[in-house]
Amino acid sequence: VIDPHELMEQHGADALRWYMLCGGSPWASRRIGDAQLEDVVRKVLLTWWNTASFLTVYSDANHWAPGTTGEPTLLDRWVLSELHATVRDVTESLEAFDSLRAGKRLERLIDALSNWYVRLSRRRFWEGDPAALTTLHTCLSTLNTLMAPFTPFLADHLHDALGGTDSVHLEAWPTVDESLVDDGLNDQVALAHRLV
Repeated sequence: VIDPHELMEQHGADALRWYMLCGGSPWASRRIGDAQLEDVVRKVLLTWWNTASFLTVYSDANHWAPGTTGEPTLLDRWVLSELHATVRDVTESLEAFDSLRAGKRLERLIDALSNWYVRLSRRRFWEGDPAALTTLHTCLSTLNTLMAPFTPFLADHLHDALGGTDSVHLEAWPTVDESLVDDGLNDQVALAHRLV
């Protein structure tokens, strides 16, 4: 028998919560231990954390504040489309009590932000492009709200780090802006990802 308190001391309560909600179907048997929680921390929580840290470093270095905008690029439009498609999908999943499907969709957004958007936009962040900073801030602020039911402690910490007021748990649930969802663009970028 594994003591849950020891797992939470070593990996954090959010890692354990994420694994229990998104690590498999609730009716299926699952093994739980250090290896599974290390995987959650590495693939989900640290990737999310590092993306938020990246934004704070470059927004501070360029003296950027929320509200400053610029001309969005095709890449900005794609990631905002992915964000709003994620809001739609996660909301539908949670309304159907399907935390596994919601978690998988959130993992896809975290991967898209970190491994595609940030990597392909690094030069823009170095140069302090307000459109890139605004887009990433919008994505991370919305992601924090979506992640709050799963990982309440980390979501609240990152909410504060990104300039949020009060608590992420007092924020209104994000709404979908269907005008920003571009399924054709999402399909084209998904094809490019497969080719790469």
